[in-house]
Amino acid sequence: MFPMTKEQMNAYKMRITQAGIGEFCVIMFEMEIQWIEEALSAYETDNREVFVSCVTKAQAVQVELMNIMNVENDAGYDVYSIFAFINKELIRAKLKGQPLELARCKGMLEKLHHSFIEVAKTDDGGALIKGSEKVYAGLTYGATGLVESSVGGTQYSV
Repeated sequence: MFPMTKEQMNAYKMRITQAGIGEFCVIMFEMEIQWIEEALSAYETDNREVFVSCVTKAQAVQVELMNIMNVENDAGYDVYSIFAFINKELIRAKLKGQPLELARCKGMLEKLHHSFIEVAKTDDGGALIKGSEKVYAGLTYGATGLVESSVGGTQYSV
């Protein structure tokens, strides 16, 4: 399952350009969960270098989630506390070179992910990246594989 492919990264990038803050959080959860899954797979195959790399990437996403969390209300503060715990466990796993509590953290993220999907449905603030092009399903075959075109002429190789 590891490492995350260029195509998967492009799909995340494409979604991010169209996302509001709620969907952006959902995408970040999905990325972090995937990095943790890849870290666990790398550990199982005794690939410590990939394990540490994936945990580092998961932690970078976790820090971003912590940075955008609104802690001015009780619910936000409680979620931030969970994020802080997960961040601590990611750091411990990286330092020890072992998964320790990563499976537990993944489960916590999956539960929060479901909640954030529901919250994202109420987000009507529009895309975070203003002026980004709308992307419509426009796959064509190019010289190097599938090419996804967007309105405005930008092309993304997949």
